[in-house]
Amino acid sequence: MTVADRRQQRARRLVAAGATVLISGVLLAACSSGPTPQGVAQSYLTDWAARDWAAMRALVAKPPADFSALNAAALADLGAKHASYHPGNLTVSGSTAREPVTEQIPLAGIGTVRITTTLRLTSASGTWLVAWSPATIAPQLRHPSDHLSLTPVWPSRAQILGAGSAPLTTQAAMVTVGVEGQRITNDSVVRTALLTAGATPQAIDTALAGAKKEPTWFEPVVTVSLARYEQLKPTIYPVPGTVFQTFGERTPVTPGLSYLVGSVGPVTAQELQSLGSPYTAASVVGQTGLEAAYQRQLAGQPGAIITAVDTGGATVGTVSALSRRPGTPVQTSIDPRVQQDAEQAMSGVHKSAALVAVNAATGQVLAAVTVPAGGGFNLALDGAFPPGSSFKVLTSTALLEHGLSPSSPASCPPQLDVGGEVFHNAEGDGQVGDLLQAFAESCNTAFIGLATRDLTAADFTRTAARYLVGTTPSLGLPAFAGSVPAPSDLADLAATTIGQGRVLVSPLNMAIVAAAVDTGQVRAASLVARAAGHGVLPAALPANVVTGLHEMMAQVVASGTAANTGLPPGTYAKTGTAEYGHGNPLPTDAWLIGFNNSVVRSDVAFAMVTVDGGEGGPTDGPVVAQFLDLLHRSGE
Repeated sequence: MTVADRRQQRARRLVAAGATVLISGVLLAACSSGPTPQGVAQSYLTDWAARDWAAMRALVAKPPADFSALNAAALADLGAKHASYHPGNLTVSGSTAREPVTEQIPLAGIGTVRITTTLRLTSASGTWLVAWSPATIAPQLRHPSDHLSLTPVWPSRAQILGAGSAPLTTQAAMVTVGVEGQRITNDSVVRTALLTAGATPQAIDTALAGAKKEPTWFEPVVTVSLARYEQLKPTIYPVPGTVFQTFGERTPVTPGLSYLVGSVGPVTAQELQSLGSPYTAASVVGQTGLEAAYQRQLAGQPGAIITAVDTGGATVGTVSALSRRPGTPVQTSIDPRVQQDAEQAMSGVHKSAALVAVNAATGQVLAAVTVPAGGGFNLALDGAFPPGSSFKVLTSTALLEHGLSPSSPASCPPQLDVGGEVFHNAEGDGQVGDLLQAFAESCNTAFIGLATRDLTAADFTRTAARYLVGTTPSLGLPAFAGSVPAPSDLADLAATTIGQGRVLVSPLNMAIVAAAVDTGQVRAASLVARAAGHGVLPAALPANVVTGLHEMMAQVVASGTAANTGLPPGTYAKTGTAEYGHGNPLPTDAWLIGFNNSVVRSDVAFAMVTVDGGEGGPTDGPVVAQFLDLLHRSGE
């Protein structure tokens, strides 16, 4: 190779080497340029989800001074604590880029709302940044002063249903009269006006105390019909501090159902705190009874409308909407016809009283009446009373299980001293020769003599438990469990024998006892379908107990303490006269429990108590007789 050839080859190598350096230089220059629009967009969305306003601001071209506050307010205005942001396909056109974004914002108690927006980017001097404006949050936000507004949209409230899916409520226009603390100028004037409206002193005191604690909140005091409000308006409307909310109230189809169905009204401050989002001060919620117990189920889940609103409160655009989910009905076992018959029979009772009727074959509550209606406490389910001689059904169960029969000998002395305590007969002294006659005449001393001879303290607690007395009913509403403590001494055992001492029961307890005697199967009471205790397996009573009690309860109606009270054929019963309180003589509650197996639709077991009503047969017998007669007529 000549010298010239060597020089030419070397030149070619230098050119090649130079080209390699040039290419490497180009690659290095490309890697060291500013972030891509895709990278900036992804970083911005990641920071947005993390609510890292400072990091977001650093990715924005010419961010406003209140950038962080505007972004934070967007979530706060919706009551949201977090959100996620999902990008679409980014497109680049010269020095600008656009990326569609779907915002997913969970709203407590409502659901996840979606907002579709666009993330815009711009490149200046090779650097990509977000071209931010309020429209980045939502396209409908046109000015920095615009903001988002959330309006929950509730579905129609679901119904409370009775047997055959019959509605237990109707709709009526009502007005809740309340107070607002910041508007009150004179407590005394407000109190006088509210008393005129029919509010109780206790309700007024509670509302005024709440108004002082939360001066801007509505504190309800009393609810009246729209017609009644129009009558009261001239005297209460002008009073500073009184405020009013009109709403459609669901009222029970019969007055006596108010204790079960309950009421609906404007939410109180305490309820609002308990319910939380999405409830607001404008919400109408269940206040009592099943309406309150099943508030969330009946109300359903609201939808929402999100709007863009200007500084004057005017809507400038709808941002998004979320569908509402209707509530589901609460199904009960109440039979409206049986309830109506029970209320009609009780309409002539002018003392506090309660009547419960159950389907003996199922334990389902068919009717529950407390009088007077609207008194605020459900005596039928939650009342606690000494049962008096109606408890002798349980005492007789224990005696029959210990080998006695209705023909077992018994005597009825006028009085009996047990453990230093003297016991008398409440419903008279009869000629008693056996247990059947002692039961029919309700002789206290006969039962005490037999029980102190044959039974122990454990027999009473065991028998009570057999009949589910002491087990809280799972109805879907509060209900008294009943209480039969183990007798502490011989005198306490004697008192327990006749349903006195420390024994307490509800009318529901005793209706279930009567149902068990009717069918021979102890079944738990049920009211609301699928309540916690629904479906508890029945337990059988011994055959000799069922046979013996049927004979004895039939005799009560035929010739005993419930005779000549109008009870129809097919009725088996036990009366009771229960002393309580103080005085000489002591006041007495009147009891009547039993069942009728000739009602057209099904066997119906019942229990009735009249507070301070005297003897059970003469007081309760005619009422129950009318009830059973109405049942026969309506069932035909």
